[in-house]
Amino acid sequence: MKQMDKEIFRENLQKTIEEISEKKGLRFTDSKFVIEPVRERDKPLNGADEMMRLNILSEENIGNKHFSLDHAVSILCGLQPLVPIWIDVHFLDMNENTAIFKLRCSLRFRKPTLLRNAETGHAPFKAMV
Repeated sequence: MKQMDKEIFRENLQKTIEEISEKKGLRFTDSKFVIEPVRERDKPLNGADEMMRLNILSEENIGNKHFSLDHAVSILCGLQPLVPIWIDVHFLDMNENTAIFKLRCSLRFRKPTLLRNAETGHAPFKAMV
């Protein structure tokens, strides 16, 4: 992957949601997202990673909150073109016509050429089904 911006990131997240929806047979009109940052053992964080961890991705800011698609994209693209190196997407629950997904993401923000899950066609996302 050579470039990343909010539009590409949003499209890739939507492709991942569609993949999960097809595999699970989900039908919904809206979606919400819970963001869960994951601290990886033996993976050092740089200054930008620490700034995101302490400020944007702090428990006070994102803990147990449900975000719209656009808000989740804005949060995770705060350092664009740097984004989390990997993001696992899990279906959590349905609340009437709203599907709730968890975005488990690395705290390491990296440039597009270093993103994982390129084989999915929608890096850095991976559908967890």
